[in-house]
Amino acid sequence: MDVKSKGIEFMRQLYASANLAIRSSTKTSKLEILKTIIRSFGYEPEKILVREALTEPHRTIINQDEQTKILNKTLKELLRNEILNQK
Repeated sequence: MDVKSKGIEFMRQLYASANLAIRSSTKTSKLEILKTIIRSFGYEPEKILVREALTEPHRTIINQDEQTKILNKTLKELLRNEILNQK
């Protein structure tokens, strides 16, 4: 159990192999995943969100939950259209 006798480099290798870190790993949010998928279909998620915000006259700000719902609905429509066009 004598850590000092092993040396600093041994401990660094041990921590690296155990995948330990001081900082928590960043997790991709559901919103960012949806944006990436929609971009893969060739659409711009920011334009979709702006268009959706402008269709409602009382809406000036869309929070993250609303953005997720809007992009989720858009993705469902894109997938449905893609499936129907393949038949």
